[in-house]
Amino acid sequence: MTMRAPSDYSGAQKALHWTIAALVLAMVAMGLAMTAAGPGQLKNNLYETHKSIGVVVLILMVPRIVLRLRRGAPPPVPELAPWQRAAAKASHAALYGLLVAVPVLGWAGVSACCPPVNLFWTVPVTLPIGGGFETAKPILAVHDTLALSLAGVVAIHVAAALHHHLARRDETLRRMLPGSSVRQGEKVGVAHGAGGA
Repeated sequence: MTMRAPSDYSGAQKALHWTIAALVLAMVAMGLAMTAAGPGQLKNNLYETHKSIGVVVLILMVPRIVLRLRRGAPPPVPELAPWQRAAAKASHAALYGLLVAVPVLGWAGVSACCPPVNLFWTVPVTLPIGGGFETAKPILAVHDTLALSLAGVVAIHVAAALHHHLARRDETLRRMLPGSSVRQGEKVGVAHGAGGA
């Protein structure tokens, strides 16, 4: 039996989408700030907050993925070309994969090199990974590379959503906004790049 695609995202999907989006933007800002900051308490606080937010993003990705698998997402705009549908599906998958892989690798790297890892300075969440900096260095190198890839995919996602909203004038962006709903018969679509919750 094939599950019928919903016409809109649920309130939980929208909440998770925007919460994770805000956290990812905060992590990017902190990542840039902590690499530019000199040694000291500010740098340490930025690192600790960056690590904690990464763990929170990973935790929130669990219900986000479960909801996506159980409820699905609205169908793409009928007028999209086949290559655009394929690009949307691929980049959507990349977004989900990176939102899991980047925090997992960061968590693993700092657990190896710099224990203990505490969630917001309180809850211990160190992974059982030894080896010190020799183990952590390649893990964190991949983490950094994938973090840049995530930033690129997010940029494509935002650009595609704005293109749908401003140029195509379909419901792709509006249906993800809190409090919005797509009425029966309105045109809906998936942003090229990752149009889902």
